[in-house]
Amino acid sequence: MSRESKTYSKEEQLNLLREYQESGLSKSAFCRRHEISCVKVLNYWLKKHDSSKEVVSLQPEPEETDMANRSKEDYKDENTQLKKRIKELEKALEFSRLETLARDMMIDKAEDYFDIQIRKKSGAK
Repeated sequence: MSRESKTYSKEEQLNLLREYQESGLSKSAFCRRHEISCVKVLNYWLKKHDSSKEVVSLQPEPEETDMANRSKEDYKDENTQLKKRIKELEKALEFSRLETLARDMMIDKAEDYFDIQIRKKSGAK
């Protein structure tokens, strides 16, 4: 009994990667939940889409249009989309800040516990 392998578009892969990073699940649990064939596929996607910028920016660049031919509704729609995008980016930035803070706290605790310097000194060559 063979399983059909599903193909994912780049956008689907990026959405799944974002969801994986936000979920906190193990790779195998995430793959089971989303019916991804194996962990190797998820690892491949992580390596392929390594840039965090690529994961964050899922929306295509806006097209240039003639400003004179736009209606108020178009401006309102664009405004709401831009506000939504700003909120998404602020959320991603806050997540990144929290991640950095957690890393720094972990390094501080490790330095105290093991009584060694982990961070590189600024004057070292």
